[in-house]
Amino acid sequence: MQRRLAAILAADIAGFSRLVDVDEEGTLAAQRGHRVELIDPLLEQYNGRIANTAGDSILIEFPSAVEAVRMAIAMQDGLISRNTNVPADHRIAYRIGINIGDVVAEETDLLGDGVNVAARLEALAPPGGIIISRSVRDHVRDRLQLILADLGEVGVKNIARPVRAFQVLREGERAVLVLKPGRRFWPVFATAMAFLLAASIGAVYWRFYDSDFKPANAANFAYPLPDRPSIAVLPFQNIADDQDQTYFADGLTEDIVTDISKISGIFVVAHGSTIQYKTRSVQVSQVAEELGVRYILGGSVRRAGDNLRITAQLADAVKGEQIWAERYDRKIDDVFAIQSEITRQVVRALAVTLKASENDRVFQKYVTNIDTYDAFLRARATVDAPTRENIEQGEALFRRVIELDPAFAGGYAGLSFNHSVKARFGYGTSPADDARQALELAQKAIEMDKNFAWSYIALAGAHLANGNHDAAVDAARQAIIIQPSGYESNLFMGFYLNFAGESALALKYLGIASELSRNDTVRGLDFLGIAYFTDGRYEECERAWTNRFVRLGTPAYPHAHVFLAACQSLLGEQERATATVARFLGMLPEFRMSRWLWVNNYKLPEHRQRLFDAAIKAGIPE
Repeated sequence: MQRRLAAILAADIAGFSRLVDVDEEGTLAAQRGHRVELIDPLLEQYNGRIANTAGDSILIEFPSAVEAVRMAIAMQDGLISRNTNVPADHRIAYRIGINIGDVVAEETDLLGDGVNVAARLEALAPPGGIIISRSVRDHVRDRLQLILADLGEVGVKNIARPVRAFQVLREGERAVLVLKPGRRFWPVFATAMAFLLAASIGAVYWRFYDSDFKPANAANFAYPLPDRPSIAVLPFQNIADDQDQTYFADGLTEDIVTDISKISGIFVVAHGSTIQYKTRSVQVSQVAEELGVRYILGGSVRRAGDNLRITAQLADAVKGEQIWAERYDRKIDDVFAIQSEITRQVVRALAVTLKASENDRVFQKYVTNIDTYDAFLRARATVDAPTRENIEQGEALFRRVIELDPAFAGGYAGLSFNHSVKARFGYGTSPADDARQALELAQKAIEMDKNFAWSYIALAGAHLANGNHDAAVDAARQAIIIQPSGYESNLFMGFYLNFAGESALALKYLGIASELSRNDTVRGLDFLGIAYFTDGRYEECERAWTNRFVRLGTPAYPHAHVFLAACQSLLGEQERATATVARFLGMLPEFRMSRWLWVNNYKLPEHRQRLFDAAIKAGIPE
């Protein structure tokens, strides 16, 4: 092994897996073209040597930091030119990190801290961006004319001391780069006039702090703009020192989405579809184009003891301008008032007139005790994926919510939903007892607060667990009345309608939920696959389940495989059905249809029998 000092450039294609999923052959061909026609000539021009390549990443060694930075800029500028006529969702963009430090040469490969730091800086860069370490900055500052954004000291995994990082800004860029959770910094922008800006933490590339920014391109919108004001609420970023507070920022985001979804005059994208932007570097216009909305709301949360700072910004992506921004420095108990104020500002900015009933529902706060709210957010985050372990843990957490505030409907609604899931999945010792408790708790939640939508979704689940399908639909309909633009209210309306024998109407509501979501979700595809089966649309049923397995992974509970195998059997695709059953029984060898409680969710005997017979024919043991 040999040690030496070297400048290291680490580059990686942003969103490579997504690009390959969209167009594998095209992406790989474009990658090879960029390498041969752009990167290799630049290597020769700037004296770079490729030390390692792995899939979509490249590690390059330079004898000079100046040459490394020059190549990085030339490479990013070259990619911009090469992507000019490429559709936005097919463009290849590299993240680049550059460091100068001690490396260990092992044959042609390089190891050591110098390499590790470059790789970590690359991971923090936005697509098309360049981040350099302080050592690189010191080597190039008097030799290259650069505009740098000081990102402060960044903690680097497996490196004892933090690394000072800088983003290389090219002409026209005055955006703030924000880092992944766990990093704290105060960036300084070198423009015509230097200014300080408190930056949030996450991986979102904001342009809110310019008076205007590049407008979204109507030709690039993935969905047509709705016929009413449309908005996406990006995840509020947790910038507290304690990263365990991330759930608090997530809960704040979800609550704002919930409040806006109660307004019939506004189309709001579901919270689950914007979570992706916690770990992606994006511009406002890009979010608008990908989600098909005009307005983007985002911000940050810092919670320290009893003190709370929340920033919020609202942008009109079509016009390319910020239309409202505010910072709130309050005590933690004021979080509910801040949520209401942000929603009011959105309503005012979008010039929406509220109905009388909507005004009461939107600005009514269900809980006033911060400890109760805190416990409720933790519980809600825990049960989002309904595995046996999560449901059991969630039960204890919702009981804690009730202990903290016996007058808060959320604790009873959450515990009710938990019991109905236990009854339907057979997680508990007595499904009948779980069904009974689910109903009692849901009724208690509604007694506490008749305007809390989740109480009615929980009540619908309790009625389904007790075999009262029509009552389940009536309860879900009440949730729609309270939250007409709510993703979950429409989603569960479709779910309960399906088991009540109204599969065609169920598909209508599931379509509304899908439009609100913009992205496929586990529940969305699950409910859609079930409804297609009930409606006798077996090809679409198979497509929904296959899409769910390929894109979102194999579920931890069995019904997906049962429905997939059953619809394949009814299509006459016995070979595919046999393969599905084999994969399923490999996970749950003791599974028997006669002991599967899920089939009992159907109101109509013919639906239960059709599913049972098709599953047996597919090869699932009786």
